[in-house]
Amino acid sequence: MSSKDLHHLIKSLSSNEKGYIKKHSAVHVVGDQNKYIKIFDAIEKQKEYDEKEIIRQFENDTTLINFSVTKNYLFRFILKCLESYHTTTKSELRSTLNQIEILHNKNLPGMAKKMLVKAKATAEQYELYDFMEEIVDWEIMFLVEEATPQNYLELVNKYFGQLNDYNEKKKTIIGYKHLYQKLRAKALYTGLPRNDEDVIEFQLIADQAKNDDKNLPSTFNSKFYRNLMQANFLFVSNEQKQANELMEENVRLMEENPHMIELKPATYLGMLRNKAVNELSLMRYKPLFDTIKKMDAFVLKYGQVNRSFEIMAENLKLFVFIPAGQFNEALEAAERLDIVYKQLPPTKAMKKEKQLQHYAFAYIYIGLGDYKQANNHINELLNNNDFDIRSDLYCFAHILSLISHFELGNTELLEYRARTTNKLLQKRKQLHKFESQIILFLRQTKKMTRKSPEIINAFIELKESIEKLTAESSLERNALSLFDLISWLESKIEKKSFMEIKQKKFKIIMTSEASNAHVH
Repeated sequence: MSSKDLHHLIKSLSSNEKGYIKKHSAVHVVGDQNKYIKIFDAIEKQKEYDEKEIIRQFENDTTLINFSVTKNYLFRFILKCLESYHTTTKSELRSTLNQIEILHNKNLPGMAKKMLVKAKATAEQYELYDFMEEIVDWEIMFLVEEATPQNYLELVNKYFGQLNDYNEKKKTIIGYKHLYQKLRAKALYTGLPRNDEDVIEFQLIADQAKNDDKNLPSTFNSKFYRNLMQANFLFVSNEQKQANELMEENVRLMEENPHMIELKPATYLGMLRNKAVNELSLMRYKPLFDTIKKMDAFVLKYGQVNRSFEIMAENLKLFVFIPAGQFNEALEAAERLDIVYKQLPPTKAMKKEKQLQHYAFAYIYIGLGDYKQANNHINELLNNNDFDIRSDLYCFAHILSLISHFELGNTELLEYRARTTNKLLQKRKQLHKFESQIILFLRQTKKMTRKSPEIINAFIELKESIEKLTAESSLERNALSLFDLISWLESKIEKKSFMEIKQKKFKIIMTSEASNAHVH
């Protein structure tokens, strides 16, 4: 345990968790107050961990001479309390198997057998096949109590036959999980496919799953992970409508099996988020808002389990405000999220989330016309050397930077940055045709005055060219999902704000959707 681990753990606790821990610390009371809880409170008050200050506060306390031992005890005590507070089906099943072993050691097989029957039923219901080998081992152990010389072998074969069946089901589930994670690993660093090579790589992974579905075990997990894998492939392949059908099927599957939501709350929320992102890309706002309501209800119920649930739900709202042109609301959401991020330990996963956050801030500030702030966040994103930036974000962040410099009127710098950006993206082999066009266009704007008919005509030509490219190629169309370049160009042509153009389009979509719903 590092010096800051205890501080990070304490700062991550909810008020209910803190109350539970303090309640259960009563058995350790010495004098008026538990000494460990005094340290707990002192650490909890610190924004940044200062161990020297903690030691100074308790230097005269003889019961806390060895602070290293005290820290370790308090860390383990908190985890033990959290384990008790957050009981799950899996933790209860582990506990039941421990109790079965205790009863066996006490020579009470009758009681142990009754508990084993319930444990097996639970493992089967929740498809917790990892426990099955241990359960079958206990069933064999108790055979002496129920078997006869005539049926002993028959029962042994029955139990091991069941175990082999469980293992086959588990193997199928693992296969789909593996394929899903391979697709996710590719998408995590690449984002949406940017070239034919990306598409081929995704296709090769998906093709591994084209087995005969007749042989698919009729289990919840095998159906769920098969759908998840296929939906992920269809989404990154720009087949959102088909992807949405599979996502809806998975949400239905979980809601028809509420015990699986209880077992895998993060999986359910992740499925809702994926569905919402897909609905956003399809511009289906009514089902999107319904999905958001489900996410809010879920966070209300399960938010105390994991703080990242709140982040996931709020982050989604942020990316709903942006395409709607509601940039002020988006900024408020982004700032709220920023506060939550700062309260949580700086894990690698959190840093990945911060990449998206910086990109969102840049997009929002462009929408609000604060191009200096937009560029600050782009620089934060591009200058992060901790790990690789997702390829699609990296490329479009450079485009946003050029747009910001154009809006700021940094003519000389813009020409230089456009030239270096072009070389950089060419070197990485990640330059779309429309990106080449806008980079060339921005390099040439130095020769044009901002309000001349010449530049307006150039904007119109660029818009028509990009619309043609995106109509002909799904790869070009995919890339524009990261920034509404067409609306930005229209704002220049119509001499209106980017926000005004975005909001106007959003109103048209909502009106059309409401009209279609009324007709149907």
